[in-house]
Amino acid sequence: MKFPNLGKKIKNERIKRGITQQRLAEKIDISTNFMSLIENGRNMSVETLIKIADAFSVSVDYLLSDTMDISGDNISAQISYNLSTLNDDEKLFFLNMIKQYKNIER
Repeated sequence: MKFPNLGKKIKNERIKRGITQQRLAEKIDISTNFMSLIENGRNMSVETLIKIADAFSVSVDYLLSDTMDISGDNISAQISYNLSTLNDDEKLFFLNMIKQYKNIER
């Protein structure tokens, strides 16, 4: 699995959390060298991606969200998926935000 920018996203998350490459590599049971390769765009398995997401306590979708080409129907699919992960109060909050945004744009 390889997406442009996925390695950058992983590196940014790691740095944001104050985790060294070595510590993250140990946590997901890979070598520090392989962790470096991942951050530089090397292919990785889905299993490794899941381990990285778990180490950061984020979803795989979160890691992939900025790395995929989001256009056309894919935008709707991303919105739909993300909405499905929210509880009813959160959905209502975003519905109100959308309504307010549409009123401002007119």
